[in-house]
Amino acid sequence: MRIRSLSVIGVVAVWLLADFWRLWTPSLITLFGRAAETPAEIMGAYALAVMAVPLLLLAFVRRAAPALSAWLLVAAFAVRIVLRMNPDGGDVQLYGASLGVALVVAALCLSTGFLGRTLVPSILLGLALSTTTHAMLGSFGAVWRRDLADVVLLLVQALLVWLAVRSIPDSERTPSSPRTALLLLPSLLILQLALSNVGRGSALEPVWGPIAVIAGLWAAVVVSLLPAPRRRPWMAAAVAVGAVLLTVLLEVNRGGAEGVLSAWAVVGILAGPAAYARLLLFAGAGRSPRRAGLAAGAGAVVWTVVLFVFYAGYDLGYRADAAIVALAVVIAGWTLAYRPGTDAGSVRTERRIDESGARAVAGAAVAGAFAMLAALLGPAASIATTPVAEAEGDDLVVAAYNLRMGYGIDGVFDPAAVADQVRASGARVVLLSEVDRGWLLNGGQDELAILARMLDMHLVFGPAADQVWGDAILTDLEVSDAGSTRYPRFDALTGSGMTEATVQWRGAGIRVVSTHLQPDGNELDATDRAAAIFADALSTAAADGPVIGGGDLNTTPGSAAWGAIESSGAEDALAGIRPALTSPADAPAEQIDHLFTSGVRVVSAEVVPSELSDHLMIVVRVRLG
Repeated sequence: MRIRSLSVIGVVAVWLLADFWRLWTPSLITLFGRAAETPAEIMGAYALAVMAVPLLLLAFVRRAAPALSAWLLVAAFAVRIVLRMNPDGGDVQLYGASLGVALVVAALCLSTGFLGRTLVPSILLGLALSTTTHAMLGSFGAVWRRDLADVVLLLVQALLVWLAVRSIPDSERTPSSPRTALLLLPSLLILQLALSNVGRGSALEPVWGPIAVIAGLWAAVVVSLLPAPRRRPWMAAAVAVGAVLLTVLLEVNRGGAEGVLSAWAVVGILAGPAAYARLLLFAGAGRSPRRAGLAAGAGAVVWTVVLFVFYAGYDLGYRADAAIVALAVVIAGWTLAYRPGTDAGSVRTERRIDESGARAVAGAAVAGAFAMLAALLGPAASIATTPVAEAEGDDLVVAAYNLRMGYGIDGVFDPAAVADQVRASGARVVLLSEVDRGWLLNGGQDELAILARMLDMHLVFGPAADQVWGDAILTDLEVSDAGSTRYPRFDALTGSGMTEATVQWRGAGIRVVSTHLQPDGNELDATDRAAAIFADALSTAAADGPVIGGGDLNTTPGSAAWGAIESSGAEDALAGIRPALTSPADAPAEQIDHLFTSGVRVVSAEVVPSELSDHLMIVVRVRLG
């Protein structure tokens, strides 16, 4: 029983930490960063301070402190409840999530000083539970929900926190190796960003992708309960690096779309987590609780630095995913270079202590895996949907919306409100910009799949910055000839492209082109050159029939880019309501979101006021002929 209770501390710590990260990282961007208004170095320094705060506490803790670790989790859970009761986001969300992250990271660091051999299994079990429930909710994170699912999960977490406090050990345990402690959070970063990311799995394949993610993690839990490797784990190191290469670097052209995830990513998702379990187990037991805790705190700093180095690449122009591959290589290489200690007595003791607890956790892991996979395939995975009402007459309603990854001005992720807004507009076709399908920085949600389920619409996705971030089309009409094309970078800040499809309306095919022209980087005509490619796509499509295209074009009427688009022969669908201010949503001052049409007649147009994004949605009603 004692070992099982020790494991509870690690389980609930990782589960709570995953919840707080889903709140905290997007809050850094939308609230602290204020959509790039705050300098990146200041935002990074703040994030680093939050993750490094536990080091200050650990500097004063010289012995194993299981009681302190458990009570820190109690405090963190209290913060989680406060955030659950705050529907308005804002500073409460930003600083509350920051406090929650600091408390749980401190508890996790302290736990390395006394969990010993149970550290890795309990951490992976916590991640498996968090990820499985995230998948069961269709990647719509529990921290953003206000429904029964969120309440049930909070009750489960409350029970785990209670068990952690009730079963605080009354004697010291063997600390983890400093090497294991140091690699713990960086390994979690790789798992959550790439190998065990439900959003990326959903983007790969809507049902079997998330199932593969869950299966890979539960396999890692089982593997972590096996005896630690006695020899250098060469195979595990190779698989760990190879899995990251398959899921982060490899992209293919499939179904007419450029740069999507390869089917080979499934292999990495299934095998990678177990490989990291073997690498973390290799270091064995440690001797100093303080050294283990400080090493884990240093790993938290590494987590933050690599996360920001990775995502900064999309703004600075270097190959961002190389940072994750480099981290995987360092973890594998350093593990292989390690020489385990020869204190066989402590290792034998750890194994003897672990046996009963390992059996119990293994049984729970296997039973939980089957139960949760069954739930994933059943009604629990569904989200209530309401189809868009059939439009009357011959008018087709088309909307364009920059979603900012689904986060409103208040920093809240509220896809239900976005779906209600689209539904109220009557739009049958929606052109979306800044669509996120699994960025850890934004919580690991498949925003596009969530909206498609809520609206009961088909989705067409076009990768731009990487395999899971780009533009999309949602529609409940018949779709054909779908595909996407990436623009050359032109030294713009973030990758961009066009997503295209033909929809059937009143017996005619209408070509729809969704795009997001990025603002200029160092090359002053970047937007203009991308606009010329977009214009060529409009004119080519117009030669075969009606066409509607647009999105967040980051250009204003009268500019050079605007002239290039008009040269295609397409007409400004918002001409009748100019000036049509769309950005920023809370104080519109710019006209940068547009729709252009050819072969259809614009009946009406409007800009829809809301603060569900930092842009306003534009809606046009068109008629054939």
